[in-house]
Amino acid sequence: MIINSIQYTPQKYCSFSGISFRKPDKIKLFNEFCCKSPSIKTTPECADYFVRIEPGYTNKELSIKVDDGDFNEIGSSVLTIKSNSLYNDNIDVTAKRRKFSGAGSVMKLGELITMLENNMDKIELHSLGQAVYFHSKFKFKPAMTNIEDIKSYLLEDVLIRKNDKRFNKVCKLAEEWLNKNEIDDKSIEEGNNILYTYLQTVNELKLNREPEFEIMPGFDMVLTRKDIFDNKDYFNGLFKKFGIDYQISDSSY
Repeated sequence: MIINSIQYTPQKYCSFSGISFRKPDKIKLFNEFCCKSPSIKTTPECADYFVRIEPGYTNKELSIKVDDGDFNEIGSSVLTIKSNSLYNDNIDVTAKRRKFSGAGSVMKLGELITMLENNMDKIELHSLGQAVYFHSKFKFKPAMTNIEDIKSYLLEDVLIRKNDKRFNKVCKLAEEWLNKNEIDDKSIEEGNNILYTYLQTVNELKLNREPEFEIMPGFDMVLTRKDIFDNKDYFNGLFKKFGIDYQISDSSY
């Protein structure tokens, strides 16, 4: 495996230097880089994960893969290139390696880098219920277009917390929205944003792993370029946390 033109073998140290890029077939891809997992205690210079991106079976498909320190593949994320966006078809971490948290997060950060470096507008995906909170941690927002679907989630997932003071604000917003007489495109966006606020609240309270807060069955989600720059300090903190030498600046918007 080659990282920044240096040959690496298992258990060797690596340099956490700036990410370099290549441009095959008119799309800019990062060269393989190494990073740290906050949950694994190793020496500061030792990489926990090696991250690479490869073209898929077609010229519209990309695959981000993560290997552990012994170069065993532990996760992959499949992306489809659209006109000016990415669609995340699938993201998966090998079941037996899920205890090593961070592999999924590293792949999401790789998706962000790919989107930004290619000046794309957004990343879209369909999230299963069990992954909704994970994606919302990366500022992905619900992107439902069916008004009845939005109503269902606000009634069955948000307003069920009406007697929990921690959710007073978002429940009030949900009630006001549900009591509207007319629903238009702007209202649909507002409904999605209310559900997003609820998801963020659950994450902040660290209730996302509690069975009673499970979101089912899941829905479409989106992360826009604007959302990334609105939250650039948050994302830059994640890059630093994982030892990834990449930063989002206002000038790159």
